[in-house]
Amino acid sequence: MKSVAQLSPASAPPARRRLEWLDFYRGLAVAVMIEAHVTNTFLHAAAWSEPWRLHLNYVNGLVAPSFLFIAGYGHGLGWLRRRDKPAPARSRVARLAGIAALGYAMHFPLGALLGGAWAEAWRLGTQMDVLVCLAFSLMALVVLERLCGRRVNYAVSLGTVAALAAAPLLAGWTAGPAPLVAAVNQTTGSLFPLLPWAAFVFCGFGEGQRSDSWSRALFPVLACGAAVAILGRGNLSNISAAFFFERLAWVLLLLPACAWLSARWSPRLFLFAGQESLTVYLSHLAIIELIAAQIGRNHLGFIATATLYPAVLAASYAVAHGWRRFSVWRGDRARRAAHPPGSSAPAA
Repeated sequence: MKSVAQLSPASAPPARRRLEWLDFYRGLAVAVMIEAHVTNTFLHAAAWSEPWRLHLNYVNGLVAPSFLFIAGYGHGLGWLRRRDKPAPARSRVARLAGIAALGYAMHFPLGALLGGAWAEAWRLGTQMDVLVCLAFSLMALVVLERLCGRRVNYAVSLGTVAALAAAPLLAGWTAGPAPLVAAVNQTTGSLFPLLPWAAFVFCGFGEGQRSDSWSRALFPVLACGAAVAILGRGNLSNISAAFFFERLAWVLLLLPACAWLSARWSPRLFLFAGQESLTVYLSHLAIIELIAAQIGRNHLGFIATATLYPAVLAASYAVAHGWRRFSVWRGDRARRAAHPPGSSAPAA
């Protein structure tokens, strides 16, 4: 019997094939994400203006759109299974709330709190990073599914347009409470506010419901290219529509590329990183902070930074591997406790 990686697009089971290449895509994004964070944290500041670094920054800038799009894509795949038999939303919202809490905890303003700087702590503590943006964007999809049912795609399309249109209009708005301001723009220091970053999740949701024919990615890519040509590349700030469509075009191009690569060359490390992306994300940030506390920031040369990257990558993978083994052990222990030896198994 052929393995999933050996099956052709026409013969592979759709759910398994698509999830494997999606794990590959996510794992590739994880590897680039760790490189970006290591480079940004440790490479000396003099290299930031060099041409190669500018090109690398552009590639690294595709990581967040890819993560958000992939999350929406997976949610779209799930909607194909849920739309005829809607599942309770409470457990999904609770899980997403937990992910958002983890994102907030990663930049918990302990120092500001201990120093009594309450306003600063409130500002820092409500900033949105990519994990928080992802969680709230998916929550919005869950709500729209419950409210709109089979018309959810119309609502998501309107939400995408609204996010893109509102981003430049609200870029300088500061009149609301800090959590709300942090959710809509970068004035409080949010790296990934919902406007316009949630639009990547919404587009992924729609694309996840499309056919398995990867040639269908051509039209959305051409449409994005046309949008950039019409809007012009004069303003590529991250609140501009041109910025969004240019990066969406690259993300869409990576769909068939990763599907093709995954069917022919699918390293287990990439698949593992894709399957354990949350653990790798959290662990690599903690590892980078521990190293930075010892050696400082932005003063290493290219060779030292390049050497540090695989070390952080390996350490993050080791933590994720240990967590997976612990999760399996805990699950086996819970099953044995529920059904001790000698007890009758529950009826199938």
